Amino acid sequence: MNAPLPKHEERYGLLLLLLFIVSRILFSAQGGTFLATPLSFAKQFLDPQLLHHDLLQSLFYLHSQPPLFNLFLGIILKISPLPALSFELVFKTAGALIPLLFFGILTRLGINSLVACMAAALFLLNPTLILYENLLYYTYIEALFILLALFFLLQWLMCTRPYFLILFWTSLLCLGMIRSLFHPLFFLITSLTLALYLAWRAQQRRLARQLLLTSLIVLIPLSLLCAKNAYLYGFFGTSSWDGMSLWIKANGFAPETLEAFYNHGMISEKALRAGHDTFQPISHFFDEGELDAIPCHHAADCSEWKTTGKENFNHSGYVPLSRQLRKDSFSLIVHEPQLFAYYTLVSYSLMLWHASDSVHALFMHNLQVVEGLEEFYRFLHCGFLGVESKRSTHYLWWIRSLLISALFLLFYASTLYYALRRGSTVSYPTLTLCLFSLLIHTYTLSISSLIEFGENNRFRFPVDPAFLVLMAGNLVIWKRSLGGRAAARGGGVNGVSVPK
Repeated sequence: MNAPLPKHEERYGLLLLLLFIVSRILFSAQGGTFLATPLSFAKQFLDPQLLHHDLLQSLFYLHSQPPLFNLFLGIILKISPLPALSFELVFKTAGALIPLLFFGILTRLGINSLVACMAAALFLLNPTLILYENLLYYTYIEALFILLALFFLLQWLMCTRPYFLILFWTSLLCLGMIRSLFHPLFFLITSLTLALYLAWRAQQRRLARQLLLTSLIVLIPLSLLCAKNAYLYGFFGTSSWDGMSLWIKANGFAPETLEAFYNHGMISEKALRAGHDTFQPISHFFDEGELDAIPCHHAADCSEWKTTGKENFNHSGYVPLSRQLRKDSFSLIVHEPQLFAYYTLVSYSLMLWHASDSVHALFMHNLQVVEGLEEFYRFLHCGFLGVESKRSTHYLWWIRSLLISALFLLFYASTLYYALRRGSTVSYPTLTLCLFSLLIHTYTLSISSLIEFGENNRFRFPVDPAFLVLMAGNLVIWKRSLGGRAAARGGGVNGVSVPK
């Protein structure tokens, strides 16, 4: 693994880098801009003044989100005289790394270099990638850390150097410290699943022990963060918003129906006030006396408003609100489970929609710049079926979802078949990488569909590379499996043995 890259791989890597530079220059020349404005209003970000002048204490009392992306924002605000430009440079650097990492993973799996370069170029020009690359938001950085994790895992499996395994878990730690979706339980399940496969199916018990031991790189810091939130705020997790998000998902009822539920004691007054929008100023849910009685510790969790004039959704009052809305959500789910199941299917189908227009009105100008690419990529993403809107009432909406789901299931089933088959001769590095890709892809789609409603396709975007790697790994497995069978059939031709 320490040998230099083949010359043709170097050339393809330089070609991808050149394509990235040219495409981004053209994007800027057409009027595309980097949007740093979410810094002042995004719900997930702390007050910029706190990030700039009181970073560490503010992060300690951050309960609405894991702290890493806010730490990144604060460091840039502290050290850079031009924060917006610095943010853009970091995102552009990540943008150059993403296709190169993808290309490197494909070639190391055994994909032909030209084919890998073409696939990476197609991924590089994805309008969703371009749009998130130009928005100061954590979604793009999620995708980077997932690709880094995939790359380092494959490197470790192929050369067994421990530092690649450390980098794998460090990438996942960063992912968990950015996005609350990736709970410590997910990383525990991941480490156990991969270790079990390596120990019992791949007969690599030494590697399994290393994997389990180094998983503490993720599990200990995330568990400490959860313990801090449990001690200060009474919940074990990395975000206090789960009940607020679930309420949006579970509440599909008209205001008059909610009022009837409240009169019958099924839901609380807080749920009635929330309606279909839980992310409202904290004073909408609590009167002044109630707010004064809620413990808080610092401007980060005491102030109702940021200095920018936007709501502070890290106020400690959102913790009991979220806890109450979680209970109210469960009441609605128990009352009409079929409705919740239907909304879950809609959420899942919405997740499969092409993601470029899913997030902010901020996107609209940049979306116009990539309009041609958007139409082409939406066509590739089953747009040829004729589904032009997000209307779940159209039968083609469901056909499209079934087709994409069938594609997912094909590669899921193939991975599990080869991983569980006794006496499998498939390369364990390839299968282990496919198993990890399967875990992070299915976990993200499942949990996001169950809890969230509205921007589900934004949640899918960072794990798209994982599914593409899963596809590539299985294609390599199929090719080698068919080649092995052909060689075995030809082994006895004319009494001549063919070496395997």
